[in-house]
Amino acid sequence: MEDAEQSVGAMGRREHKKVLTRRSIRSVALDLAVDVGLSHLTVEMIAEAAEISPRTFFNYFSCKEDALVTDAGAVAELLRTLVEARPAEEAPLRAIRMAMTENDPASLVQASRTRARTRQQLVQEHPALMARQLGKYAQLEQSFAAAVARRLDADVDEDLQPALIAGAAVSAIRIAVRRWTTDETASLDELIGSAFDLLEQGGTTAADTHHR
Repeated sequence: MEDAEQSVGAMGRREHKKVLTRRSIRSVALDLAVDVGLSHLTVEMIAEAAEISPRTFFNYFSCKEDALVTDAGAVAELLRTLVEARPAEEAPLRAIRMAMTENDPASLVQASRTRARTRQQLVQEHPALMARQLGKYAQLEQSFAAAVARRLDADVDEDLQPALIAGAAVSAIRIAVRRWTTDETASLDELIGSAFDLLEQGGTTAADTHHR
């Protein structure tokens, strides 16, 4: 798996610096939120700790909450491009899976399980963060739906298939990440793979077959 700054090939220094700055802001924001509490956390505090100006913070995030939730929205358009660029013969779910696992644009596989768990706990404790996080996943779902629609030459507003495929894919990613933060025995790569295996098999397991 490649890290975020390598996922779309060699980046220029400016783009590379943006990736590192974004990552730094997110890391600092999480540490501060744990230390002082979400209600006391301010953009100014995050900016000072990250050694940037508040104006620079707003170049990356619209509010403090955005720096504390999943970064899925930030890579949504990149993933859309990657899915659209997959070989035409690949099924839509496979195209999404490979775009995610071969590029890892959100650096999911490189992430620290401990910090991911801390972030998830923070989100679960604050409804405002949960709502924000769901919004980020919705952005990713919309991008996947648009990419699938293009691959299928379908109208995303008329055909249910792109939205259903995109919704299933995002759910698989979200559930795999959540399981990864609590299950020390499996890698995130393995959990994402298992989730997509189930989807590509139509959700059928031996138990399902036995009860038919």
